[in-house]
Amino acid sequence: MSIDGQILNGTLYIALSGELDEHACKLVRIKFDNMLDSWEYRSVVVDLTQLAFMDSSGIGLLIGRFKKLQSRKIPLMLCNPNRTVDKIFKVSGIYRMIPLIG
Repeated sequence: MSIDGQILNGTLYIALSGELDEHACKLVRIKFDNMLDSWEYRSVVVDLTQLAFMDSSGIGLLIGRFKKLQSRKIPLMLCNPNRTVDKIFKVSGIYRMIPLIG
């Protein structure tokens, strides 16, 4: 599991790759929060292009980051989930909180 970030035009893009399961979530959470706390941005997009698998721990991680950003009035969005991850998001209702963008 890896997490990378970059800022483009005031948006923090965070790319997740590999498998986001209970084992990986702790390290990803630390790195994700470090990016959120260290950089200046107006919005955050989580790019899921390279995310092969995610379980409920990953959903919890995203909801936690959503709440953190919501308290700062900074939008969080998702992009490029594969079919499996997209299905998990639809079933869990996460798109009602965190929108999917093109």
